Amino acid sequence: MARSDIRYSVYPAPKAVEVLGNSAPALNRAIECWAALLARATADNAKKLLNYDGDRNGVKEWCVLADTLKEMLFAPEFANPGELLATAVEDANRLENIGSKWLVMEIDDDYNVIEQADKYTAIFVQKLRELDYAHAWAVIVAVQWLWEHHDQGIDIKKDNWWTLAFRRQWPAMSNAKKSPKRRPKREK
Repeated sequence: MARSDIRYSVYPAPKAVEVLGNSAPALNRAIECWAALLARATADNAKKLLNYDGDRNGVKEWCVLADTLKEMLFAPEFANPGELLATAVEDANRLENIGSKWLVMEIDDDYNVIEQADKYTAIFVQKLRELDYAHAWAVIVAVQWLWEHHDQGIDIKKDNWWTLAFRRQWPAMSNAKKSPKRRPKREK
């Protein structure tokens, strides 16, 4: 991968430096390794976290995650972030009916809205519980990325913001949205 001329400052925790080393090349290698692992997990998540009505984009589940995790903080030291994600979604459904907002499709005759939301939320929560460390962190990073860029015109319901392809293309797409439209020249 080509190096850029952009420089970043990082402030790793002392425990991380003990594991990785304290030289710039060691920290750079660790960032690149973690990014490669997250890239693979992000691609897996885009395929795994799907809706139940055949919506292959998984928009509704990702909207649940975006709504639920918007202002949450996560510590890398927690060994099972998938459990944290699952519990956060369970609580959001219990306290704020997040499942009714995003997961309810057409009402089944056998269920009312709350029952259907609880049913779909329970299925989704189980998927989250099954995520390993890297896949759970890929979800967290995707949601954090969304909220860092949301004011730049990302549509939470229409854009595939959780995919790696979207995030890689976003700088060019956002610049295109910002550039002023030129008026056609009048012929004399």
